[in-house]
Amino acid sequence: MKILIADDHCLHRELVRTLLEVVYPDAEILEASDYSSVIEVCTSIQPAVVLLDLSMPNMNGLLSVNQIIDHFPNSRVIVCSASEHPILIQTIMSFGASGFIPKTLSCKELLTGVKRALEGEVYLPSSLNNDANIILTQRQSEILGFVCSGVSNKEIAAQLNVSLHTVKFHVGSVFEKLNVQNRQQLISLMGLHYQ
Repeated sequence: MKILIADDHCLHRELVRTLLEVVYPDAEILEASDYSSVIEVCTSIQPAVVLLDLSMPNMNGLLSVNQIIDHFPNSRVIVCSASEHPILIQTIMSFGASGFIPKTLSCKELLTGVKRALEGEVYLPSSLNNDANIILTQRQSEILGFVCSGVSNKEIAAQLNVSLHTVKFHVGSVFEKLNVQNRQQLISLMGLHYQ
């Protein structure tokens, strides 16, 4: 069994590695510090579980999360983030993630998430407020991912093969539901910071 820890913070990677080595002594624990390394490891080794930091160098935010889930369906992806916004979590889970672990939670929660992922289950800690009153459609979640990753409306339309008018409509709907006026407010609301 192989587990990939993908985080740009060395201390976090080393602490999680130590924890996993104690609980899973026969597992091969791998590390990646940027998005390019994540793709390289997933392509060559296909880990059973990927613990993926939401914001790393060379990473295009939510789009990168979606790409990893799509391109490596045999790897169970658990997203780890400092942000706990319910819509962010809903969007990540709508992409098919196997779990979401806020970095503010305990090691026990992380281990429970890994265990559940290895068992083929989806894990969200019970402490998360996932009963948001705001529900986005699948298309709105997809648009949110593009917008939070810095993709223009024109580029979104081309990638989704829809009209620019359709994209603007969905972006407007997302802004309205989340009560924001522009992309920067949306990114801030989600607790995201992209290079």
